[in-house]
Amino acid sequence: MMPGWTSLRQRSARMLLPLLVTVLSTLVAIWNPLPLQVLRLGMFDQFQRWQPRSYQNAPVRIIDLDDESLKRLGQWPWPRTRMAELLTKLQAAQPASIALDVLFAEPDRTSPKAMLALWPLTPQTREQLAALPDHDAMFAQTIGQSRVVLGCAVERAEQPGAQPLVKARFVVLGEPAQTYLNAFSGAINPLAALGAAASGIGTIAFTPDADGIVRKVPMVVRVGNVLVPSLSAEALRVAAGSSNFILHMVDAPGVGLASIGIGPLQIATNPQGEVWLHYAPPVASRTIQAWKILADEVDAKELAGIILLVGSSAQGLMDLRFSPLGSTVPGVEIHAQLLEQVLTGGVLQSPSWATAIQILAALAGGLLIGLITVSRAALVAISALALLLGTVWA
Repeated sequence: MMPGWTSLRQRSARMLLPLLVTVLSTLVAIWNPLPLQVLRLGMFDQFQRWQPRSYQNAPVRIIDLDDESLKRLGQWPWPRTRMAELLTKLQAAQPASIALDVLFAEPDRTSPKAMLALWPLTPQTREQLAALPDHDAMFAQTIGQSRVVLGCAVERAEQPGAQPLVKARFVVLGEPAQTYLNAFSGAINPLAALGAAASGIGTIAFTPDADGIVRKVPMVVRVGNVLVPSLSAEALRVAAGSSNFILHMVDAPGVGLASIGIGPLQIATNPQGEVWLHYAPPVASRTIQAWKILADEVDAKELAGIILLVGSSAQGLMDLRFSPLGSTVPGVEIHAQLLEQVLTGGVLQSPSWATAIQILAALAGGLLIGLITVSRAALVAISALALLLGTVWA
């Protein structure tokens, strides 16, 4: 056998192992098993800890039903009359919209009519109590006086649940969006009277990853076959005075969503209609304690023309979520973080073609390193690998 053929066969044999490793690694990347997802998400979290989003003053504030407010004004749930009082004071400042990150799915248990079934009363007293205003009716009347968004919950069950109340219209540019969205079987709506009075209704649900960390927020989900906006999306729509959401699908069929239009805003999403969050550290100026609103200790000018999110950081109410920064944050703050990003232009974007490019780049890089490994000295191969990894990280 000719020496040249022997040398070629030897080089081909040496190249076979790195080629097989690269192909297998590429197949694993396409398969994307759970351990690989955890590894990727862990790296995403590390990047966030290294470079969190710098807070910029955005027209968004949290009205916090915090522990101090509950200590001063009583345990939760507050009577709807107190919620109506809080809402009235917020409305007087003329904010762009008010979104309540609270589920009002049941009647107020402190309402006079609710007391009729609990207290032993004389007929005369019972008649007088029945004549008093209903707390939920008062709250509904207050809700209807300005741009208020209520929250609804969604659930996954084997059997279909209640249909969601939806105030907005959806215009889909491209193929139907339902296939790609986070799917739920039913909704837990606010009371009918409250929902009828509201300007918008949005889901307060998040979609945490397998490790429980909230890294992205859906702008729209589907319940059955009905499209439902998130609380954040509804707060933006109502603030913009718009009636529609415009869902822009990727031009190539079978991919999913590209972006969602809300008034003048065009918000890039992943194919599932979610926005990746770039967290900023906690900032005191983002939050106003609810008791200060009720005590008239906040200048109305601070609230005028901005989006107000009413929610709770109280430990006992259990609306706390894990963030990539390694801490827990109230659910209402996640809505605020998203709105800050949207309104200041800081949304993280990953184009629909990014995954394919990453896999192709990894395949090309693996083949290149394999070729260098079999044809050059070990020190050269290690240096090339370090340079490639450093380039990818940068």
